[in-house]
Amino acid sequence: MGPRISVVIPTIEEESVFELIGSIRKLLGEGTEIIIVDKSSEAYRIRLRKTGATVIRQLSRGVENAVMEGLQKARGDVLASIDGDATHDVSGIADGVRLIEEGKADLVLGNRMHSLEKGSMSPYLVFGNTVLSRMFSSLYKAKVDDVLTGLFVVSKKTFESIRSVDPYRAGIAFFAIELARRGYKVRQVDIRYYKRRHGESKLTKSKLAYGVNVASHLVRQLRDYSPMLLFGGIGIVIIIIGLVLGIGVLIQFAQNGTFSLTGRALLAFLLVVVGMLFFVAGMILDVLVEIEKKLMKMQ
Repeated sequence: MGPRISVVIPTIEEESVFELIGSIRKLLGEGTEIIIVDKSSEAYRIRLRKTGATVIRQLSRGVENAVMEGLQKARGDVLASIDGDATHDVSGIADGVRLIEEGKADLVLGNRMHSLEKGSMSPYLVFGNTVLSRMFSSLYKAKVDDVLTGLFVVSKKTFESIRSVDPYRAGIAFFAIELARRGYKVRQVDIRYYKRRHGESKLTKSKLAYGVNVASHLVRQLRDYSPMLLFGGIGIVIIIIGLVLGIGVLIQFAQNGTFSLTGRALLAFLLVVVGMLFFVAGMILDVLVEIEKKLMKMQ
């Protein structure tokens, strides 16, 4: 019989991970499967193995690939992942497991924005995370305040739907995007976020570039999986511009009794027609995407 819960921890020379392992076992029980996906030295991995955790050497690049490798090896009915720097409150895992087992969620994200320890996150990172989280929430109609969190919990059955998907450079947002677009229920639990006590973050060299990359994936998902929001929105904007131009032509006709702005009238008409075509295309594509989502969940 396999473990009830499996926890995946991606690491690169994180000293805090040893304390974190103890905290997880104390919270979830000694029978919890802990899988560490490491991209450090062999000497460091030897220390990790002494904790009794399963240690996997990461050969790929990026935290999303590390987590995916760990989840693919996990045997638990409920799977979780948490950053190895001990900045995330581990109680969020227990809260997430409870929501999963009660059937209230398929994926649970730990919301750090609820309680940030002073100095734990810079203002520009808070701003960037907030913008990306609002984009995600608008796109998938799910209230998410921290799409870049390093803690999440997912059911094994739900994870199986994306097991073979190649992760792209978006951190934990990759899992949220891929599952949300398939129609799974995404919830969040509030957690404490602590200041890092050892070393520096190794997630990326440029957090700005990282944020832009996540945003680009959200836009691509908008195009591919919520076309009504994109094409319908563009269509409405074009129609409004056409109507504004057309009103100007009508006002001129009302004042002078003649159509002297023929070119402007023609442009207004074309804009309204093009806008309507965009809107109708968005509606059609949206129906097709909804059909695809249902088929994907049936697989």
